[in-house]
Amino acid sequence: MLNNDDRQKMEKLMKISPEFNCLILKIIDEYKFNISKFSHELRNPITLINSSLQLIESQHPEVKTFKFWNETMADIQYVRLLLDELSTYNQSNTLNITEFNIRELLDSICTGVCNDFKTSAKTFSCNFSESLPTMTGDPVKIRQVISNLLKNAKDAINPENGSISITAFCKDQENIQIQISDNGCGIPPEYQSSVFEPFITHKENGSGLGLSICQKVIESHHGIITFKSQVNKGTTFYITLPIHLQC
Repeated sequence: MLNNDDRQKMEKLMKISPEFNCLILKIIDEYKFNISKFSHELRNPITLINSSLQLIESQHPEVKTFKFWNETMADIQYVRLLLDELSTYNQSNTLNITEFNIRELLDSICTGVCNDFKTSAKTFSCNFSESLPTMTGDPVKIRQVISNLLKNAKDAINPENGSISITAFCKDQENIQIQISDNGCGIPPEYQSSVFEPFITHKENGSGLGLSICQKVIESHHGIITFKSQVNKGTTFYITLPIHLQC
């Protein structure tokens, strides 16, 4: 996998040489095809194994007492999640462009989060500018990014006094900015340079693809995603998106 510096160097070379640009695009297409084929071929037997295990459990409930049964079921679910995220990562820069109301999109996402927080000591706040415009982009993928960052924030905060906030406003005449903040555990300095790199994770049962997918989606919209974080103080992600995506 290429890191961010490698990708930036490659993009510069692609702009300089038409032949190199054509070659790299062919390599990228072949790479995507191979990932799709790998995911598809592996998904089928994993699904069959999962179905067989569920059948065994339903007909022989006593297997639940087997020492490694729960771990086996959890491992199967993890592999399925990993394959789903690998497929999503592979398609994260393929956009279905449409016009949509970003305020309505954010409101619908936050409604679900608010419901989750109603019965807990954690707090969740939303602050969206009334002047948010209609945008062009892929609302499904933008929803995925926002939901992923909110999930990460929820995982990072203390159940007793954790708080998350999301704000959105017009940064200037051409861009909006969305900020997602939490007062959670924060990201240690030694991990910060690699948070967007695929398959690098410091979370238990994490795939290491969530933030990589977020970055690819935002960059495919010609936007920018950055963050600031302090250990035991929290993290804020900043997403800047163009109001009108130029295809």
